[in-house]
Amino acid sequence: MDAKTLWEKLIKKARVSEFETHTVPQNNNTPLWFQVGVQGSYLVISKARSKTPSVNLSRDRKINFKDFELVHSYYERWKNGETGIRYEVSRKSRNTAYIFALIDHASKTFV
Repeated sequence: MDAKTLWEKLIKKARVSEFETHTVPQNNNTPLWFQVGVQGSYLVISKARSKTPSVNLSRDRKINFKDFELVHSYYERWKNGETGIRYEVSRKSRNTAYIFALIDHASKTFV
């Protein structure tokens, strides 16, 4: 699914009701849960309220479509295990782990 369609579906879902999802580590690390909400045209990432273990954020993270679209363009390469791709994209966005997790969640939810 293209970035715009995924973004719109995630925004719509979070507007109806905030939801929790988890990170998608490519190693043996434990996935961390986080909550997704909406504020204006941003997806807002915060600590999970009901699931554990939760991410440890000092403040909420706001993700705009431009950032989502950039990270989305790397997703398939990351998912396919391309070496160094996580490092490359994380230099461009500090929300990479959350966006990869949102794309993973959306790919399972909005089929």
